Amino acid sequence: MEFRKAYLAALLAAAVVAGCSTTPSSKTKVYETPAVATPRAPTDAPAALSAARNQLAGMDADERITSTLSWASTYLGEKRAADASQLLADLSPGQLSSEQRFTWLLLSGRAQLGQQQADKTLTLLQQYQDEILQYPAEHQAQLDLLRADALAMQGKLLDSLQQRVAAHPLLSDDDQGYNHNMIWQLLMQLPNTDLADAIDGSSGDLRGWLTLAQLYRDPIADLDAQVTRLNQWSAQWRTHPAIDDVPQMLEALEKAASQRPSQVAILLPTTGTLQTAGKALQEGIMTAFYQQQKNGQPPTLRFYDSGGDDVLAVYQQAVADGADFILGPLAKDKAATIAAQGTLPVTTLALNYIDTDNRADNFFQFGLAPEDEARQIANHGARSGALQAGILYPEGEWGDRVAQAFVDRWQELGGSVTITRTYQEGPSIGETVKEMLLVAQSQKRGNAVSRFTSLKMDNQPRRRQDMDFLFLLADPNQGRQVKPALNFHYAKDLPVYATSLIYSGEDPRRNQDLNGIRFVDMPWILSDDNQALHDAANEQWPDGHGRYERLFAMGIDAYRLQGRLYLLNALPSSELPGVTGRLHMENQRIVRQLNWAVLVGGKAQTLPHVAEPGQTSSRAITSQ
Repeated sequence: MEFRKAYLAALLAAAVVAGCSTTPSSKTKVYETPAVATPRAPTDAPAALSAARNQLAGMDADERITSTLSWASTYLGEKRAADASQLLADLSPGQLSSEQRFTWLLLSGRAQLGQQQADKTLTLLQQYQDEILQYPAEHQAQLDLLRADALAMQGKLLDSLQQRVAAHPLLSDDDQGYNHNMIWQLLMQLPNTDLADAIDGSSGDLRGWLTLAQLYRDPIADLDAQVTRLNQWSAQWRTHPAIDDVPQMLEALEKAASQRPSQVAILLPTTGTLQTAGKALQEGIMTAFYQQQKNGQPPTLRFYDSGGDDVLAVYQQAVADGADFILGPLAKDKAATIAAQGTLPVTTLALNYIDTDNRADNFFQFGLAPEDEARQIANHGARSGALQAGILYPEGEWGDRVAQAFVDRWQELGGSVTITRTYQEGPSIGETVKEMLLVAQSQKRGNAVSRFTSLKMDNQPRRRQDMDFLFLLADPNQGRQVKPALNFHYAKDLPVYATSLIYSGEDPRRNQDLNGIRFVDMPWILSDDNQALHDAANEQWPDGHGRYERLFAMGIDAYRLQGRLYLLNALPSSELPGVTGRLHMENQRIVRQLNWAVLVGGKAQTLPHVAEPGQTSSRAITSQ
């Protein structure tokens, strides 16, 4: 079931503005963001907004209206939402025909969404609601999709979903393809509790969508149970808009069920420097195992110590003992040793990422790579319209590597890095921040001006203005020095995006100095939407796992992947909602999509899911 990951809110900034394409399931036709029929201008849109305005000023009224609508549409296609807004604002809606005003409304709303102004879009639609009710049904439905996009951007997922489902029958075929995919993305973002509550109060097609999503997202269903429930859903909802998508997913699930492992060998260090990390992973694996044991037939698990020097001997022993799937090893060098053997006797999922591309077809990788988090932050910055970024990171090989991952992705997206600084642990962090912001230079310029001119001028020091946001690599202790220094040196308004390293979940009183920092982290840390699993984990391991909590969560997902790896590999479009993030596969590598949060009052507050530009492959959603 290749539901396109057109993503929620980024439709909004990226997809809505760019008209990004979406791919429906089991069809070859490509759907695009719903098109608006704009009259063609006599000439192409000028590259510069000022030139466009000059030309428009010399046109008669009809030509000016036609050209404005056409050029605004062109600017939207070029991701120039602000320029499109300015052109459209020059028109007087009262002088437009009904058809022209519909086009103006649709383009204006999309331009506002492209600038992250969902509230303005909703206000605009409300202002013209009486007139909208007089439009043809298809026009009304297109504006309903615009309203749904704005609601999704505000995080009102269920409201957006209801709007889309209601509008769906009135849409054209192309618009239905787009809407179909966006409905699924909304369903994947709803918290489990909200999803269950929504089912209880729903009926018709909406109930069909909700129950289908719950089926896929069921965290305890085994493959056989999922196949059975899919067949039952198909029998009950024969005329549902999603019915054509089910057969492909059924086929893939049936194959996955037939190829699932019966004996899994788990290679983790129980001795050596990584034994504590290995213990956390093992306990996460066992938590997921016990959960499946209550609801299906799990594979046999056998654990092997990979903490010694000869990992190949351990691997070969596991194969000799009858393993048909291997999880591990954890250490990067030992994972590389396994990968270097060429074709492996059984499918292997290493619990780390290796640097070489020389690996066998049945060698896969899964880990908690901070580089993935850095790339996601770069995606978010581009989605929000930022062009210039600063980077602050700790000295050393680790900081260099993660910062470089951000730079590579950010520049790939067209962004520029205006300043990079490294810091050392200790009181010098504050001075590093001041120097990075060029505050001292500002003070000197102000002193020079006051000395050589009699004009009254504001000599307040200023920070540099060529940063739209700061990418920060810091742990909580380092962050507690960086953010107050930013605030003190006139950069309180500078957005700061950080990796999960910034958040330890400690006493909120200690995190007050981190307030305002936005960061990415796994659902296990940020959300209580896996309450049953959390309860099971707390019962089995009441002391918790401290700084290894994320590795514990990785163990849960590693266990689930052994049963779903075939599905992710056979359908590159598929996706697994995990506790460490939404998981998909790229080049035999499991990639995580994390959640966003912001620190407020020392506590992490989750933010609505937003889409990210540059992800062109569609991804289906598979159950856990």
